[in-house]
Amino acid sequence: CTASHPGGQWPMELIGQRLRELPRQRLKTAAKDKSAAVLVPLCLDAFSRPSVLLCVRAAHLRAHAGEICFPGGRADAGDADAAATALREAQEELGLEPARVTILGEMGPVLSSGRMAVTPVVGAVDVVGGAGLEPLDASRLVLNSSEVAAAFALPLEHLLAPGTLTWHELDVGREPMPRYIPAFRLTTEQASALPYAAGQARPPGSPVGEVSVWGMTGFVLHSLLSDVLQSGIARSKPGTT
Repeated sequence: CTASHPGGQWPMELIGQRLRELPRQRLKTAAKDKSAAVLVPLCLDAFSRPSVLLCVRAAHLRAHAGEICFPGGRADAGDADAAATALREAQEELGLEPARVTILGEMGPVLSSGRMAVTPVVGAVDVVGGAGLEPLDASRLVLNSSEVAAAFALPLEHLLAPGTLTWHELDVGREPMPRYIPAFRLTTEQASALPYAAGQARPPGSPVGEVSVWGMTGFVLHSLLSDVLQSGIARSKPGTT
């Protein structure tokens, strides 16, 4: 069964169990002297729909300007673990206090373009009574404008809608990433509400002006939907293995 359904709640206990059951792997090609973590924030949007909180990188950044991503960054020496890194970065970037986030578990590390092992840490935002979430108004988050241009909640029902998931061929050489990478298209209305997102780099072969969640963030999001939520979403591009 799936771990959520549009219009309901995130079943946190089940998600935590599935995160614990995920196979653990070590990235042999990752740099040994540095690591990073991202927070994968599960929330309810303003309409009480299960959603994922994402942000848009500021336009003036030298790398990945306008990219849609999860909050996160490189581990500091004072961080106790990946969860500590993810929570610290989410607070620095989005003003999201660690006390508002209930950590549910971790996904397997992903290799960044800079050969850094990045651990996705899954957390639920604004838990009430231990079982449900309060709706999150992303517009009320206090963003760090030097890093983030916007934050928004992307509903699960959109992520699972037919036509949202697309696949793009990418030459990744020897790295352990799929040859066809997943991307999640935003609607024109969703994209128009996000500053600078239209200026981000696009997946190979995607139409001009189309805004997607892709790259490492798209890979993590796809893994969340397929491996953790077990939503029935395609695990690979149809017709490939």
